[in-house]
Amino acid sequence: MPEFTLKLESLADTTALGRALAGLLEPGDLVRLVGDLGAGKTTLTRAVAVAMGAEANLVTSPTYVFMNHYETEAGRPDLAHLDCYRMGGADDLDTIGWDTVLESGQAVLIEWPERIQSELPEGCATVRLEHVGETHDSQARLVTIELPGSWGERAGIGSIRALAAGDPVAPPREDTVCPASGVRVPADSPTWPFASERLQMADLYKWFSGQHAITRPLDQRDLEEGID
Repeated sequence: MPEFTLKLESLADTTALGRALAGLLEPGDLVRLVGDLGAGKTTLTRAVAVAMGAEANLVTSPTYVFMNHYETEAGRPDLAHLDCYRMGGADDLDTIGWDTVLESGQAVLIEWPERIQSELPEGCATVRLEHVGETHDSQARLVTIELPGSWGERAGIGSIRALAAGDPVAPPREDTVCPASGVRVPADSPTWPFASERLQMADLYKWFSGQHAITRPLDQRDLEEGID
């Protein structure tokens, strides 16, 4: 079972972790979010949901309704957010159609999972958040991530490893418009920012043939970030 430990110092760190977890989730995944009140479980959930394409202002703690559902962008599973804090036990799951949720193909993030532990299937991931620092108001958190063994083979695991190693994780690409055709290009397209391999190769040919040219001297930022 892959296990990672990292420290969050700020909201930006939480956002980066949420982005990394979002890149790891697949349909049907369940993630247990474990931590005391104020540990940052809902904040992390919001970071995951936004990274998956949900509206940030719609992501709130479902303490009184038990569960919220968030629509995500194309190519990602929809997200269910379950808060079991007020649940008296597993019987309360019947009121939200838990069996239907498990069969829906949504990814599910679960706050206070210990209240329904007997109803959780095997193969859940766990994210533990603990306060660190001299005061309870400190933004610093110690995070331990325990993943099922099969998750270690997923493409998104590299971002989790990088965060645990203290390496910065590059922000994700965004959807764009193909400069050659004007067609929308998804961020995960293998030919990004072009709409097709044909257009990608046509642009490359223009560079080789001299039809494209750089009209100013290169600087270090161009080498690090790419030329506009």
